[in-house]
Amino acid sequence: MILPKKALPLLIAGVLASHASFAQDTNRTDKAVQLDAVDVRGVKLDQGYARQDAEGATKTDTPIVETPQAVSVISGTQMLDQGVLTVQDALRYSAGVRSDAYGVDSRGDDAFVRGASFTSYLDGLRQSFGGSYARTEPYFLDHIEVVRGPSSVLYGQGTTGGLIGLTSKRPQFTAAREVQVQVGNNARKQAAFDFTGPLDAAGHWAYRLIGVVRDADSQIDHVSDDRKAISPSVTWQPDNNTRWTVLANLQFDHNGSSLNFLPHAGTLLFNPNGRIPTNRFVSEPGFDRYDTSQRALSSFFEHRFNDTWKFTQNARYSHDNVDYRSLYPNVYTNPAYPFLDDDQRTVSRYSYIALSRHKRFVTDTRLEGDFDTGGMHHRVLFGADLGYSHTDSRQGNGVDLVPFDLYAPVYGNGFVPPDILPAPSSHTRQTGLYVQDQINWGEHWIGTVGVRHDRATLTTGDSRSVDNATTSRFGVMYRFDNGLVPYVSYTESFQPLDSLDFYNRPYEPLRGKQYEAGVKYQPVGGSTLLTATYFDLREENRLAPDPQNPLNQVQAGRAKTRGVELEGSSRLGSHVDLIGTYTWTKARPDDGTIVAGLPKNQASAWGVYHVNDADSDGFSFGIGARYIGTNYDETGTLVVPRKTLFDAMVAYTQGPWRFSVNAANVTDQAYSATCLARGDCFYGPRRSIMGNASYRF
Repeated sequence: MILPKKALPLLIAGVLASHASFAQDTNRTDKAVQLDAVDVRGVKLDQGYARQDAEGATKTDTPIVETPQAVSVISGTQMLDQGVLTVQDALRYSAGVRSDAYGVDSRGDDAFVRGASFTSYLDGLRQSFGGSYARTEPYFLDHIEVVRGPSSVLYGQGTTGGLIGLTSKRPQFTAAREVQVQVGNNARKQAAFDFTGPLDAAGHWAYRLIGVVRDADSQIDHVSDDRKAISPSVTWQPDNNTRWTVLANLQFDHNGSSLNFLPHAGTLLFNPNGRIPTNRFVSEPGFDRYDTSQRALSSFFEHRFNDTWKFTQNARYSHDNVDYRSLYPNVYTNPAYPFLDDDQRTVSRYSYIALSRHKRFVTDTRLEGDFDTGGMHHRVLFGADLGYSHTDSRQGNGVDLVPFDLYAPVYGNGFVPPDILPAPSSHTRQTGLYVQDQINWGEHWIGTVGVRHDRATLTTGDSRSVDNATTSRFGVMYRFDNGLVPYVSYTESFQPLDSLDFYNRPYEPLRGKQYEAGVKYQPVGGSTLLTATYFDLREENRLAPDPQNPLNQVQAGRAKTRGVELEGSSRLGSHVDLIGTYTWTKARPDDGTIVAGLPKNQASAWGVYHVNDADSDGFSFGIGARYIGTNYDETGTLVVPRKTLFDAMVAYTQGPWRFSVNAANVTDQAYSATCLARGDCFYGPRRSIMGNASYRF
C-alpha cells in the first residue's frame, strides 16, 4: 500500500527514473512532441470559441468531430469574454449542464450534467475524493472540457452524467507576461499576474508563474470570499521527443457559509412578512467559516520513442485542510410549518463542525501506439492508474433552540458551539487497467472500442469494503466529405464512493450505462462546430438529498434519464463569435419521484461583436441570455418558476491594455434556483458586476 507520506518522494523518484532511462537515447529523430500554444495575453484565438481538438473523452489529441461522445470545450477566450469568477460560472453556456443548481455555494463548484452530479478532473487526474475540497481558481486554467455521459473506461471513477476536465496553464517557450486588477460589487478587489517564457537561450527550459490575491465579500452578509494562491511550474524539453513539466499549487481560501437552507415560505411560497432577503446570513459571525488550504505538486512527463509509440505519465500529490463551521435553519422537522412563532419569522437552528485533513495521490501511466495494420489505422492506448486518499476528521453537531428571526436576525444570542469529537478515518485505494483502440478504415469510417477493469477498496475505521468492476465503451462514426459526422455509442460508468455519509457510513458504488446517437458538423478548416445528440442512460445507486438531513445524501435506487442536446459555436466573418445551446432532459427515478432542480427545458445564447475584428484593437460588445425552465421538488408539488437571465460585456483593447466590464444577471432577478421536499430552498446568484484591467508586456 502506498502511504500518503511516501507519495511525494515516490512521485518524483518514479518520474526521474523514467526520465533518466529515456534521456540516454539521443539518436532519435522521430515524430516531435509539440507544446500546445497558450496565449496568456488575452488575444483572441483564430477560430473563436470553436476548438478543433479535445483530450477529455479519449485521452488522445483527437478532433472533437471524430469523438463518438458529446464534448463541449470552454476556451480561455470564452472565459475571458464572459468574465467568469468560478468554474461553476464557466459552465453556464454548455449544453446538458444545469449550473448554479443550488444557487450560491461557497463550498465548491456544483452543477448537474445530464441530470447527475459530475466528477472533476484536473489535468486528467481526479481532483476530489469526496468530502470538502479547495475550489479551483479559474485564472489558473487554460480551458475546460465537459465530457457528457459515462467515461469510466478511461477514468475509472466517473458519474453517469459526465465529467468536467480542467486543464492548467503550462509553461510556454514564447515570453508573455500579464498583470491584472479586478474590482466589483460585493467589495471585490483582486490582483493577479501570469508570467511565462524560456529560461535558457537553447530553448530547453521554460517557466510559468501565476498568482492571485483576492479580498472580497459575497452575496451573503458576513461571508467573505478571500483567496491567496500561487502556481509555479517548470518545463524541461531537451529535444522534440521528450517533455517534463512539474507544477505546484498553493492556495489558501477564507470563506464562510453562503448556502443558507431557507424555508419554502418566504422564498418560493407566500410569507406575510414578505420575501426573506437574499443576503440573509443564518449562521453566527465569528463562528462560521469555510476555510481551506491546499498544497499540491503535479508531474507531467511525455516521451516519444519513434513514429509509433509514445509514453505518458501524470501524477499528483495533494494535501488539503478544511475548517467548516456553520449553523442552518431547522426547516426539516416540520417542512410545512418550520416556524416557532405564529408570525412565521423565527426558527431554531442546527450547528455543524467538520475539521478535515485530506491526503491524496493519483497517477495515470499510459502507452500510446499509432500504426497501420490490415488496411486499418489504429491509435491504441494501454493504461494503468492508481488513486489513493486518506482522510482524518473531527466533527460536532448540535441544536440551537434560541429563536432566530429570519427577517431581523440578532447574532450572539447565547449560541454555544457543539463539542468536537474524532470521526473514523477513511482510506481509499483504486487501481485500474484499461485499453482503448481508435480505428479508422476506408476513407470515412471511425470506430472506438475500450475496456477497463477496476478494483476499489474503502476502509473506514474497522470496516473494509472491496468492489470490482469491468466497464466498456463502443462507438462508430461515419465522416462525410462535407464535414457531417453521424455516430452511435455505448458507454458504462462505475464510481466507488470514497466519501462517507453524515453518519460515517459507506455508500454503495454508482453504476450506469448509456446509449447515445448524434451528429456533428464541422466544415474542413472552418470555425463552426455543431452537435446534436440524443441519449438514454440508466443509473443505479444514485445520490439524492436526504429528506431528513441537509448535510447528508442518500442513495435513491435506479433512475432513467433521456435527453436531447443541441450545441453550436461559430465565428461569423472576423467580427462575431457565437454560442448557442438547447437541452431537453427527462429524468425519472424508479421510485416515482422527480430529480429535484432539473428543468426539462434549458437554452442559452451568447454573442460577442468586435467593432473592428476579433484580433484587432478596439471595442467589443457581448450579450447573453440563459433560459432555465420550470423545475420541481422530488414530489412534483413545489413548482419553481422558469426564468430568463441576461449577461453582458463591454471591452476595449488598445495595444498591451485591455479594459472590460462584465455583468451577470443584468436585471438583478431574485429567484429560487431549487427547492427540496425536505423543507429548504436555495436562492440563485444575484447581479454581479466586475471591472477588469490587464496589461500585457
